[in-house]
Amino acid sequence: MSTDIATQLKGSRSDVEKVRKTVEAKFRELSGDGLPLRYEVNVLRHICLALKDNLHQNSDLYCDIMDIMLPRVVPCEEKPSLWEAHLSSLRYIHHGLCHQRSMEACQKLYNLIRTQPCRLQEESDYKIYLDIHLTHFNGLHVLLQKQKLPLEATSHLCYALESLGDLFTAMTQRKISLCAPLLVQLNESLFGKRSRSFFKSLSFLPSESLAKMFNPLLILLASSTSSNLADLFHEYLSLTLALVQIDMFSPQSNQQMSLQLLRMCKELFRQESNLCYALQLMYYYIKLIYVREPTADFKRTYIDLSSKFQHFFEHKVASHPKEQWLADFLVAIQLLQVLIHQSSSKLQSHFQVFWQQFDGESSPEIYTAHFQLLQTCASLAVNVTRSPLGCSCSHEACKSVRRHCILAYGLCALDAYINWKPAEQQKANVSPHKPLVGVVKYSMDVAKTMKCLGPTSVELIKLVRQLTYVADQVTCPEQMSVLLPLLEPLQKLRPLVADQDMSSLLRRLFKASSHCGDPNLACRIQASYLASITNPARLRSQICLYYHNLGKKGTEISRCVYEWHESTPLPFPLTPEQEKQLYDTDFFAVLHYLRSPSTAHMESLIRCRTSDYHLVLMARQMRKDASISKKCMEVHDKLKQQRSLNRMENLCLGHASVGLLLDALEAQKTKVCTKEITENMFEELLLRQNLWQMNIQREQRLVNYASEAISPFSNFFNRADQEPLGTNETSIDWEALIDDAIAAANALSSMGYQSQEDDAWLLLLRMGRWLEDRFTYLRALNHFLSQNEVSSRLNLKLGEEVEVAEEFLDDLWPQLKNGKFFKRQQTTVMLCFCHLASYYARMECHSHAQLLLLHVEQLREEFPERQGKSDIVLLTLQTVRFRLGYQQRKPTNCRLPTPLRQLDILLDNVRSFCNLSSLDGGSLQLLLSTLVRESTECSANRLSEKLSFSNIALHLVLQSGLALRTIEVFLAWLWTNLQMENFDKAQSKLRLIEHCLGIKQLNPTSRPAKEAIKDVAISDLTSNMHLLQLVEPIRKQQQVNMASPNLLSMRPHSPNPQLDLDRYITLDVAPAALRENSQLQCLYFVTGCLHARLRFLQRNNEQLEEFYGRAYSWMQEKPPMSSAMYPLLHAQQLYHLNYLRFTRKHVEAISTAQLSLKTRPRAVDINFEYNFLAQLKTAQLELKPVSQDKPKVKTLRRALVFNQSPEDKKRTATGSVSAVKNTASKVKQSAKKAPRFRIYEELELRPPSATSCSSGGSGTENTPPSDHVDLNACQAIEISDDDDLPSASTKKTKPKSREKPKPKATSKACKVLTLDNSLEIVETPAITTSSRSTRARLRQPVETPKTATLSTKRTRRQVLEAQAPETESISTRTRHRH
Repeated sequence: MSTDIATQLKGSRSDVEKVRKTVEAKFRELSGDGLPLRYEVNVLRHICLALKDNLHQNSDLYCDIMDIMLPRVVPCEEKPSLWEAHLSSLRYIHHGLCHQRSMEACQKLYNLIRTQPCRLQEESDYKIYLDIHLTHFNGLHVLLQKQKLPLEATSHLCYALESLGDLFTAMTQRKISLCAPLLVQLNESLFGKRSRSFFKSLSFLPSESLAKMFNPLLILLASSTSSNLADLFHEYLSLTLALVQIDMFSPQSNQQMSLQLLRMCKELFRQESNLCYALQLMYYYIKLIYVREPTADFKRTYIDLSSKFQHFFEHKVASHPKEQWLADFLVAIQLLQVLIHQSSSKLQSHFQVFWQQFDGESSPEIYTAHFQLLQTCASLAVNVTRSPLGCSCSHEACKSVRRHCILAYGLCALDAYINWKPAEQQKANVSPHKPLVGVVKYSMDVAKTMKCLGPTSVELIKLVRQLTYVADQVTCPEQMSVLLPLLEPLQKLRPLVADQDMSSLLRRLFKASSHCGDPNLACRIQASYLASITNPARLRSQICLYYHNLGKKGTEISRCVYEWHESTPLPFPLTPEQEKQLYDTDFFAVLHYLRSPSTAHMESLIRCRTSDYHLVLMARQMRKDASISKKCMEVHDKLKQQRSLNRMENLCLGHASVGLLLDALEAQKTKVCTKEITENMFEELLLRQNLWQMNIQREQRLVNYASEAISPFSNFFNRADQEPLGTNETSIDWEALIDDAIAAANALSSMGYQSQEDDAWLLLLRMGRWLEDRFTYLRALNHFLSQNEVSSRLNLKLGEEVEVAEEFLDDLWPQLKNGKFFKRQQTTVMLCFCHLASYYARMECHSHAQLLLLHVEQLREEFPERQGKSDIVLLTLQTVRFRLGYQQRKPTNCRLPTPLRQLDILLDNVRSFCNLSSLDGGSLQLLLSTLVRESTECSANRLSEKLSFSNIALHLVLQSGLALRTIEVFLAWLWTNLQMENFDKAQSKLRLIEHCLGIKQLNPTSRPAKEAIKDVAISDLTSNMHLLQLVEPIRKQQQVNMASPNLLSMRPHSPNPQLDLDRYITLDVAPAALRENSQLQCLYFVTGCLHARLRFLQRNNEQLEEFYGRAYSWMQEKPPMSSAMYPLLHAQQLYHLNYLRFTRKHVEAISTAQLSLKTRPRAVDINFEYNFLAQLKTAQLELKPVSQDKPKVKTLRRALVFNQSPEDKKRTATGSVSAVKNTASKVKQSAKKAPRFRIYEELELRPPSATSCSSGGSGTENTPPSDHVDLNACQAIEISDDDDLPSASTKKTKPKSREKPKPKATSKACKVLTLDNSLEIVETPAITTSSRSTRARLRQPVETPKTATLSTKRTRRQVLEAQAPETESISTRTRHRH
């Protein structure tokens, strides 16, 4: 039969139905207690086998079979094992059906079981019932949590609890006193170590069902007996903690099952004093937790209870600290603390009233007590080795309950501190901080030894986030003091913390550090956060904000962020790339954001530098630091010794060279008083200690530095796009590169080295174009636009660059008035317009140039800060207009001031110059250099001395110690001296130029003392000479207080007249620096040309023939150098023409003049053309044969010859004593009755004679025949260069007495009083000058091309003069005053 049932139960449903019918029929036949039970156990055993084979499809039929059997079986007293087998089979079948697929069958079976009375034949039978109820309850709960069952199935949970209560009642009735296994199984399956959600769902079950389960359980436990209750102490604690959670979530506040259990336990453990006292402490602690209404004595009660806890731990437990019950109790307190601290906010906590009573008055005291309790428990937990209550770590390597327990105490302390909201006056109370810091620091020290912690560990994540919340709440230094001791142990945990969590903590610490009492520590903490930022843009903005905040506080920055991070207590781990990014960002933030970083700050950056590039960039901010300059010099020397340099090394060399250049420029600066810039004191001024060494050789060092900067910058720029940046390379500071390149270019421009400065500005032009730096591009283009001719060596297509610049200007100038640009940028744009006007004027587009200048005027007026001020834009504008005026062939506007008047206006504006931007000072110095050349050209061609620009420029260049610029000023001055025939000053300029060129240094010898004039007659003569100077033309005056060059002996340091002029061409005595530089060779050649002119004026003609010939060949062989001589190239051609006419080589003179007229460039003074025309016409007149029947005219001796040629003064000295006395007596007589000096009177205009040709050469025009002379009009003035031209015809006349000169008055002639000022003794008869004197002829008009025909038809009046030892010819020089 058994075989048939077993087979049928595993068969089809029909077979199972047959079994059901068979069982039903069988039970009708069986009777008694043993047989039905035995048969039922056999059938249950076959059902178990069928379920074992996973035949759940017939589970409902199995339940029907059991429904037939269960009500009909009862325990058999003879065979207790049968009832146990019956219960075991039911448990097996229930467990087999307790899953989703057969849950209905399971519930049907469980209903069958629970509807049957709980029959406990043996004491151990309760375990089977307990297992069935707990399994059913947990299975249903799991399916309900997974929402696999409808909510109606919740009622089955209540059935299970009620069935448990029935079981406990049956056990009580059965008087089962050994309840330890029951308690253990309950904790394992129902109460102990269950999740928060489980207890929450359990608490929401009907309280009646819970009461039906819990009350019988308490009765059962209270009646239980045990030989060793201490072993069950942890079980009761586990059940208590579970009931606390059920009470915590229960909607009924008066349930308090945990307190009922503890009251029962106090009675149960009354024999164990320590355990009983511990349970009492827990009872009162939980009772305080359960408080639902505020009480007046809550704080006092809690503080007292906390002190009792501490007293218990420190005294009663001190004798046995390692007992297991104590470890369990400490773990239970820890779990309880976790329960009451686990809410993120007190307002959401189930213990809201409990925490609210911590606030208010005495809040620091109760928190101090709370933290002391946690600290005491944590310190005792060091003895915990194992505890069933402890959470089991999922990590295989971590089995330590002690570490988790201690860490939990620290987390609870932090949680309590986070929820504390102290009043403002309570924040200063630091009494809670000590125990708080103690327990947290101890827990963090323990945490670093835990092997289970990692970036994903819940406990570690919670610790970091709690510290983040603490940092976020810091509002005072006292609160910040809580965090500071925790930084070091936190750093030990740093490898375990996730980067995101750590960054969030560092950000809160960054903000909280503003309340740190120690500024250095605050900087270290802030550096940790800044180092954690990996985004470059955000890192830069945060570092700038960090420095900005320090500046607002007035805190001196002593270290950089990078160095603070190296010493921070909480450093952020960085890769080498991140370290480099941090330093570079910090470095460039300091360079670009901070206006004036402290020296200590910059030294900090230098200490932490990773390359020499950082050093040279920082040295730009520390020019005055000797140690940094020394380091830059070492870097410079090191890089210079290397054969090949990579891109970054080129950049370093360029910056280092600029630094050395600027240091050298600053070192050679000196202070020169404006009053010292007088022409008489130049030699004494250059003999000063600080100017004595100013020469070309010294300046070459600066030029080399500048060239060494531009060349590496050019190499770097050429390779910038060819070599991609590596990850280990520092980002390029293009702004610093451009600034240093501009500094080098400005230095070269200030020093005046044309080739080198062209290379520098060309590089900046390319950089500005490719980097789209429009202002740098325009500034560089201004350099080339201001030049008359761009060197072909540069291969610069200026027209194309002008087109690009015009596009930039069209976009920029409408935006200038919006205020979005700096003043230097406004200046750059307006200066570019001015230079464009000059460029278009050279292109013969005069109207376009004038429109551009008008546009600049209108644009400048839109800036109120420039109105009424002489800024660089106004000066440049006036300079361009002046240039267009004096270089223009046909003036278009006659109302404009003449060039000389424009120079006066420009000079006034220069003297009232207003510096508005950083660009103005350097631009003014360059503009003055141009003005010196152009004003000298203009004034010299108009026989005027405009030396004020030279004065101002010389003052600037001497203060800067610039040798080449000083030479240029002296050359311009020398040109003026020669035009005004001031030989002594001209010789002084030559000495100064040779000194600056390094050819022959000035000697500090004193000038020869002048002999005092004691004779009264000579004194009277001197007085008369002073009077005559009031009316004598400036260029012909000889200063009374200066000795004549022919009367004084040559100074020891004067240029030797016998020295070969060829040295200026062959460079025999020139230094090496001069021979290697074409520009210096050109200047030296110009000096030679002016020196030759000086010799010609002094009639020292020995070497002039050879010099002019070789000079002409030199200019033909070197066209670039000759074009660089402008405008002195044309002056040299005029000088050559004078010499050719003087030597009667008229044919060569005519051809030279014609060639010069053809090759005259546009950008020179228009008077050069007039001068060449005058020279050409004069040479043609001199070439005509003079009629033989015309009487020879003797050379007129002027009435007052102040500047005598050297030949006049080399006369025979016989009879000197008598001649001196005779002269003195005449002077004495004249002193008694002062003669009336009538220098100028009206002269009848006469046609020019062949002898009225000028050696200086100028254009000729008619002088108006009126007394009023318009000095601004173009006048033709004949000026005698010498009294002894061989081309003039002479005629003997009767000598006239010189004692009583009788002037002949005519209506249209001016009488010239002749007064011989010569002190030399002559044997020849006295020479009487005709009324038409030399000075009268100076006022005669000279022919122009327009009036040549008319002038030649006039009859010439010849004036006879006494026969002289030599024939003399009076030459003419035309003087134009525009």
